[in-house]
Amino acid sequence: MKYGKGALLVTLLWYIVAAGIRSPIVPMPHAVVLHLCTGQHIGVFSIHVLASLYRIIIGVSLGLSVAIPVGFIIGRKKIVDNLVSPMLYLLFPLPKIAFLPVFMVLFGIGDASKITLIAVIVFFPAALSIRDGVKQISTEYLELARAYHLTPKQMLRHILWPAVLPRICSSVRITVGIALSVLFINESYAASHGLGYAIMNSWVMAQYTSMYAGIVLLSLLGLLLYWVIDLVEHRVIQR
Repeated sequence: MKYGKGALLVTLLWYIVAAGIRSPIVPMPHAVVLHLCTGQHIGVFSIHVLASLYRIIIGVSLGLSVAIPVGFIIGRKKIVDNLVSPMLYLLFPLPKIAFLPVFMVLFGIGDASKITLIAVIVFFPAALSIRDGVKQISTEYLELARAYHLTPKQMLRHILWPAVLPRICSSVRITVGIALSVLFINESYAASHGLGYAIMNSWVMAQYTSMYAGIVLLSLLGLLLYWVIDLVEHRVIQR
């Protein structure tokens, strides 16, 4: 329901802007929807959506698979934290998109370089957020765990993981938005599929209705990912 209200407000503003400008550069929303629903465009846009979704899912998964253990380790081991955290602080503020040419040289111009960039973008905020979450766990819980002689595996499962899980979900929610923005730039270079490619190609060909259709689909893709994250967070944390 909340998403419906937001979509209604955006559509209304879109109609106002399009009616005020009266230019092919800003088509009416219904024209974009009709364009998306046309049979000859459904298949083409489906391929672009699947390509973008694949890159986002793999990139975010790879980034988290590294960030989660690193965050736990530097959060628990002060020596490792003193060694690793300064490096994370140094690299975190850098715009990661600047590394795209480097990744293209290292991994080629295909999906590998695009996925690697997304993974790197996800890694830094997630690792730091998890580290802070581990550090903020009350020492009373840790002392109680030691008193009951919990194994490291039991401590991870019953104390550390439940305490840090909300931070992981929050990090994913933030980084997915950033990753979608970078994905657009990612797919603008050396790509033949993906919503970024579709949007830029339509812009070059002055096919503005198709361009807005790609923008709408990119927004809906982000909405879908946020909905999935909220659903997973609700179900997992409730347990």
